[in-house]
Amino acid sequence: MINATQIRSGLFLKINGELFNVLKVQHVTPGKGNAVVQTELRNLRSGIKINQRFRSTETVEAVELNARKMNFLYQDGATYHFIDPETYEQIELPEALLEEAKKHLKPEAPMTIYRYEDKPVSVSLAARIPFEVRECDPPTKGMAGATKDAVLENGNVVKVPLFIKVGDSVVIDTATNSYLEKG
Repeated sequence: MINATQIRSGLFLKINGELFNVLKVQHVTPGKGNAVVQTELRNLRSGIKINQRFRSTETVEAVELNARKMNFLYQDGATYHFIDPETYEQIELPEALLEEAKKHLKPEAPMTIYRYEDKPVSVSLAARIPFEVRECDPPTKGMAGATKDAVLENGNVVKVPLFIKVGDSVVIDTATNSYLEKG
């Protein structure tokens, strides 16, 4: 149990039997009344974001999740297969657990799989992943900042600058699904 004032981004909390990931924290001290800690939490089971306030004197249960680096192997229907690059142990995860991460998957893509009581509860990707462009309009010269759609090797569609051509490698920000730079 930790005091509400010790809550930080990235922590995992157990509230009413549900696991939550802390996304944002703000300590609020109003002119009148007691201080509160305003948090934005993501439910690990459902993926829903909620805003939760805690009085500064409240205690919450912080949980430790086991993080394990794994690589994506392949998809078989609604099941995704991963391998531990050190022990070669393979695990299967349901599509529901991957949420937004599935549009950034490609063979050998590194991921972190979080487990609680030996059950996978959440996954996270690297912040930046390179992909090869499979389809897009030919490169053109035009307005600065103009973009076009490009289909990546995994079928994901992102906006890229006009100078990108088929076969180029581009780096994608996995949090926003947007183009960062030419890879």
